Amino acid sequence: MFLLDRLKGHTSVERTESDDLGSALRMLGQFKERTFKVRGRGIRASRVPADEVARFVQEELPGYYTYTTRVKTYTDRHQVRHMCVEIKGWIGLSRKMNRYNPFDERAQ
Repeated sequence: MFLLDRLKGHTSVERTESDDLGSALRMLGQFKERTFKVRGRGIRASRVPADEVARFVQEELPGYYTYTTRVKTYTDRHQVRHMCVEIKGWIGLSRKMNRYNPFDERAQ
């Protein structure tokens, strides 16, 4: 657990990273009753239902990009579970050739 999580009172912090969008979709399935803030290039929305976020991830993100997904789940001091998803995408064969992607998203 990181010090910042400890200071915020977060417990049960779990971090996962994968090279596809599957982990984000699985975690969104576990948080179906929740709403999310979505931030990205040109997108700022709050109170977005989990099924709408999942639909956006499946349908709107182009398939020719390579994605890395980071998911952080934690329980706050009031025993409410939260999730933060960060999706980064790039074109090319390696991350070292990372280019600007207008579809980089963050849901919280």
